[in-house]
Amino acid sequence: MCSVLGLNPWMPMSDTTMPAKMSDEEMMGPEEMLDCPVGPGFKPVLHSHRHNLRNRFELGKTLGEGMYGKVKLAVEKGTGEKVAIKYIKKNKVQDDTDLRRLRREIHVMSSLSHPNIINIREVFENKDKIILVMDCALGGELYDYINDRQKLTENSARRLFRQISSAINYCHQNGIVHRDLKLENIVLDIDENVKIADFGLSNFYSKDTLLKTFCGSPLYASPEIVNGQPYYGPEVDCWSLGVILYTLVYGAMPFEGTDFKTLRKQISNGDYFEPNTPSEAAGLIRHLLTVNPKNGQKCQTF
Repeated sequence: MCSVLGLNPWMPMSDTTMPAKMSDEEMMGPEEMLDCPVGPGFKPVLHSHRHNLRNRFELGKTLGEGMYGKVKLAVEKGTGEKVAIKYIKKNKVQDDTDLRRLRREIHVMSSLSHPNIINIREVFENKDKIILVMDCALGGELYDYINDRQKLTENSARRLFRQISSAINYCHQNGIVHRDLKLENIVLDIDENVKIADFGLSNFYSKDTLLKTFCGSPLYASPEIVNGQPYYGPEVDCWSLGVILYTLVYGAMPFEGTDFKTLRKQISNGDYFEPNTPSEAAGLIRHLLTVNPKNGQKCQTF
């Protein structure tokens, strides 16, 4: 399991800049589905009748639009609590593989219950749409948060990373691997607390079974992913945590190859730039960005 909660509180920051926001390029292999038991912290997916939706929620502005539909801000009439409601049009889902991945994401996100993970509270479905009632995070993406500030304070970097790592540790304890951790998939609420989102590439994992889908975003991808090697699961998340921690501390990406061949070589060798005055988190970064750990043991040793 990946437990990184012992991060040194002193993390001097360097004055570097963020690269341009990257695309959602993925390196996809054969789709795998594992029949793994879920942990004791899980709760079942909630299905409800759609006619309750307008009776219970006051719909507000559109927060965003994507490939499958839109997300609207809403207020629950009984409590006044703000939520996000995501509308997914089934006719926008391209094929059975996408639909299967979508249903798996819904299953995973509605099963997890952690303060730093976007939770799907209810699922409404009819023949045309799937409607999700979700936690609301109005603080924007962590990518933009870092890019706007260029340099985070030591306490801010430490606090954010503790929240991210706590959420991923919880996922691993419950047999879930995220597989697409990146700044763009981490959002903030109005109090600047982390919420991990987008579990579209997540899966259940087992210590006795290797995963063979090579997915995620190249700048955050582990050596196993970029080289097409089977993996257990947690080790690819922990590598991505190392990339995220580096970015929180230094305000730049550790691996920035000009093309995929160069990037793959850098990642495969764990060849990243370390400033002359490294952060006190440098040891933890080095640990997380260890190449070829045995069975993901780097996630279990701190």
